[in-house]
Parts: sequence; structure tokens; C-alpha cells
Amino acid sequence: MWDELKVIRLREVCNSCYILGDFNSIRKDGERKGANCGRSNKREMQGVNNFIDSTKVVNIPSIGRKYTCYRPNGKAKSRLDRFLTSFEWLQHWSGCKQYVLDRNSFDHRALILKSKVVDWRPKPFRFLNIWHEDKDFGSFIKKNGKVIDFREIISK
Repeated sequence: MWDELKVIRLREVCNSCYILGDFNSIRKDGERKGANCGRSNKREMQGVNNFIDSTKVVNIPSIGRKYTCYRPNGKAKSRLDRFLTSFEWLQHWSGCKQYVLDRNSFDHRALILKSKVVDWRPKPFRFLNIWHEDKDFGSFIKKNGKVIDFREIISK
């Protein structure tokens, strides 16, 4: 699977991308608890880590739950689902985090990718003198917003 994904990733003309899904692989020993924890899973971890290194993608930090997949009896859990992004994608959407949601009837938890960085930039204040001619303008401002004497602003 990792070789096929690598071919697809390296074949793409656009370097800005993200890959998400259930990869059925852990990256390190701490990502599995319960069944099969005694085994080292070295081959499994090498596959995913080699893919990440060779395709130059980044494993987005996770917020919330540590594990994304649970056995029905709750005795085994793993971190199998993840978002992987390119550096180019992160330059455009910096500050991304993946959130692991609560589990419902499925054995996997849903993931959401969010960017907390929002640049709203100051919006310019605009005022039209014709607003003074509307008889309801003053009451609208008093009812819906801070009372401002616009004549002071205009005269400055």
C-alpha cells in the first residue's frame, strides 16, 4: 500500500496536498494499547514512517483523544487514522490541527482538520452621508450598536 501511495504522491504535479484516512498502521509503539502490544510492529511502523519521509509529508498534530480506533470490547485501541499534509499545503494553511471526535457506533473516531489561524484583517469603516437623510438611521444605531456621533468622525 505504501509503495502505491508513494507513486501517486510523487506523480502529482501540484505539491500542495493532504492525505487522510485509516492507514491501518501505527508510527510508534505508544500508538497502540491492548492486543498485539507485545509485538514490536517494526515492519508496520517502518512502512508508514518511510512513506512520510520519502514523500515529504507531515503528520498533523492531534488534539483530543489519543486513539482513533477501538475494538468493540474496548480492550484494544490504536492510532490508525490521520491527516498527512505537504509542506506547501501547510504554508497556505498554517496552524492546522486534527481533532479526534467522540466515538459513536463505529469502531473508528471521526477526525476534523481545522486551521486556527484566521486573518480577518481590520475592515475599513465606511460611512455614507446619505444615511443622515434616513429618518430611522439614528434609532437604528441606538438600537443595534454603540451610539457614535458620526459628525465627529467626519470632521476629523
